[in-house]
Amino acid sequence: MADAARCLVFGGSGALGGAVCEALAADGARLVLTYHAREAAARALAKRLPDAAAAPVDLASVASIDAAVDAAAAHLGGIDAFVQCAGVAVTSAGARRPSHPSIAEVDERGWDTMLDVNAKSTFFAVRRVTAVMRGHGGGNVVVVGSIDGVKPVPAPVHYAASKGALGGMIAALAKELGPDNVRVNMVAPGIMEDGISRVLDDALMKEYLKHCGLRRLGRLGEVASVIAWLARHNTYVTGRTILVDGAL
Repeated sequence: MADAARCLVFGGSGALGGAVCEALAADGARLVLTYHAREAAARALAKRLPDAAAAPVDLASVASIDAAVDAAAAHLGGIDAFVQCAGVAVTSAGARRPSHPSIAEVDERGWDTMLDVNAKSTFFAVRRVTAVMRGHGGGNVVVVGSIDGVKPVPAPVHYAASKGALGGMIAALAKELGPDNVRVNMVAPGIMEDGISRVLDDALMKEYLKHCGLRRLGRLGEVASVIAWLARHNTYVTGRTILVDGAL
């Protein structure tokens, strides 16, 4: 994979997605990165990186996902690596620090939105991407999960469910796609300095840090470097969930 540098990153306009794009570009990758609401940030990042382009995608629409993948494949001349960084952490309008709603507070609409954006969209994106990869030498798929879907930690139940679903998905996909030389893995970050961790309230953040072996927050660059290696250089690891959590 060292010479295979055609990479598609869903969610490249986000904090972790941007760090992943920077890590991939530093390793010589050609990039298409997607955005939904943060067009200005995505286009500024693409302009700053060598040989990168930004494109919109609506994760609530399978047609939009398929169109984004097809456009990226046409632009790059194929896809050798796909990183799915896009997702949502809250489903309440205007929520910034939602604490962690109890099971009684998760309504049907919130459940559907969380599962649709974080799990359903990932499946359809991977399906379309691997249709490009299969029969053309294979490639790497890296899905960004969360510690919430792997360990019993305080988390909104619908968020944890959406991320937990990804673990079973990548394990099954690794078996199905292995004969086509497509490797599928998930990276599950712990508590980060930036990005989605910002929705945590201060009390919960302190509780997480108390139980973290390294007693500090993770850096986006640390997670991005793991993702970039799996996307660009991995040849034999597949079906795995890799925790990057400082021993939480």
